[in-house]
Amino acid sequence: MATSVSEYVDYEEDDGVGIWKIEDLPAAIEAGDMEKAEQHYVETASDPEMESVVVTIGGVEEMDSKVLDHVEDNWTDVAEQSDVDFTAYVADGIARLSISQKNEADNVLTKGFKEFEPALEWAKEKQNS
Repeated sequence: MATSVSEYVDYEEDDGVGIWKIEDLPAAIEAGDMEKAEQHYVETASDPEMESVVVTIGGVEEMDSKVLDHVEDNWTDVAEQSDVDFTAYVADGIARLSISQKNEADNVLTKGFKEFEPALEWAKEKQNS
């Protein structure tokens, strides 16, 4: 069952894989909603048992530089603080690749996906490897 983390972000867990669902990333950034969600990510994903996460991202069909800058600056830092090893990003279009490449955290393997189920399967495989 999903838990609301903030206005735009829900969280759930599936077999030890953390799943954050961002309804509309540009709107969440604009509203200042991501700070709470990113803090939740650090606190939750820092559990040594959690090695893989999935982040689904909505509202990024036409991403601007502000969104990519936020991902590069904040999500790299958040990933490094949490020590997660594998992150799957699910988004439409080229956004999934742009976002996965902007996370420059050391020792984190990121991969972009078009659909949630393949991303979750990949994260579960990595979690159990």
